[in-house]
Amino acid sequence: MLVHLLRTSVYSGNVYLLPDSGMLVDAGISGGETIAAVSRFMDVEDLELVVLTHAHFDHSGGLVDLVERCGLRVALHRDDLGLLSDDLGSVASMFGASAPLVDVDIVLSDGDLLPIGGGDRLEVIHTPGHTPGGVCLYHRKSGSLFSGDTLFGAGGVGRVDLLGGDAHALLRSIERLAGLNVEVLYPGHGEPSSQDVSLQIERALRFARSMV
Repeated sequence: MLVHLLRTSVYSGNVYLLPDSGMLVDAGISGGETIAAVSRFMDVEDLELVVLTHAHFDHSGGLVDLVERCGLRVALHRDDLGLLSDDLGSVASMFGASAPLVDVDIVLSDGDLLPIGGGDRLEVIHTPGHTPGGVCLYHRKSGSLFSGDTLFGAGGVGRVDLLGGDAHALLRSIERLAGLNVEVLYPGHGEPSSQDVSLQIERALRFARSMV
């Protein structure tokens, strides 16, 4: 599975491009910057889908430009639908911006499988806590996990003090992730990692337990 981390705004969540399937994991805060980064690897017209790990603006702010420029579809878990277009719920107001007003084409549920080409799929894992509809995406064959803002490298976890945050739910989500075979971590912020990932997840689990 080929994955590119796209370098965009300093305020943006990570954007990952899976060029073989024309899929983006998260949109970033600026659609123009995301489009420019994608164009270094492929024709932006070949983008087909952006899967949001959650509805916060630093991951979704670029949606309007991406949808208008590329016509790609948007996927989001059902429990974050109400946050996406809300200035407070999406935390767009924290960035002095307005929430993106776009249609969600694919409403995700736990256990959904997203095709990424060659018969491969990403499994949708519902991981509430940072937001009610946060998801992680798991590629079982390679042990790759796109963790959004559920957990980060070196044992970090997503904040739970924003609208819809829930420390107990986050703990349960990370407990679930700790049961997976994760060889490569693609977090929503910070650098991807393939070193001692299970230890990093264990540290995140201990951190989450200290929050409840």
